[in-house]
Amino acid sequence: MATYNGGKFIREQLESILSQLPSDHSEIVIADDGSTDDTLVVVNSLGDSRIRLLNAEEHLGVIYNYERALQASKGDIVFLADQDDIWLPGKVDKVLAALNDADLVTHDAWMLRPSGSQDSSWARAGKLSDIRAYKSGVVANWWKNTFTGCCMAFRRSILDKALPFPKNLPMHDQWLGLVAEKNFKVKSIDEPLVEYRQHSTNATHIGNSPAGVFQKIKWRLDLLKAII
Repeated sequence: MATYNGGKFIREQLESILSQLPSDHSEIVIADDGSTDDTLVVVNSLGDSRIRLLNAEEHLGVIYNYERALQASKGDIVFLADQDDIWLPGKVDKVLAALNDADLVTHDAWMLRPSGSQDSSWARAGKLSDIRAYKSGVVANWWKNTFTGCCMAFRRSILDKALPFPKNLPMHDQWLGLVAEKNFKVKSIDEPLVEYRQHSTNATHIGNSPAGVFQKIKWRLDLLKAII
């Protein structure tokens, strides 16, 4: 997990993850990117030995802060998690079962949007697949990314090829997905296993990239060079 000023929602997310993890051989690696709110206070207040917090030495941004978390992880199976979502019951067991015959698993999610003022209440507003449905293949995901980080889990063998991250990535999930598509077996679960919260301070917004056409071309060229 990469965090940055996520104190508002992170307790609910961490509790939804911790409730599903084995107590003896699992960890949550949290790389904080210099939060100035109460994110670190909330994380530390949980007092769970499975949480390993990496404090910021410099502000890296979401992509390379995620890289820092991945570099510090020790597990044979790695799940990506956002700071503001909710893992639905059974997510871990279903993903681990799918990984029995795959190297990377992606799954669907419920989109959560505010249904009241001040982000005080939330409602499901369709599935992620209605906006970004997974498509297999290197070319398809080089041209238009269909991987979403909070819906991904994979074997460590993928990290062995994906780390260190190349420079100038458009997003970490696209790079990890491309490495998996090129070198490993990818499996998709149609069922939503996460409630994916969308709000004004998300680091990324599905289906709404502010990048200009020249930036998008440069990203694709850089990705092509890296994947080759």
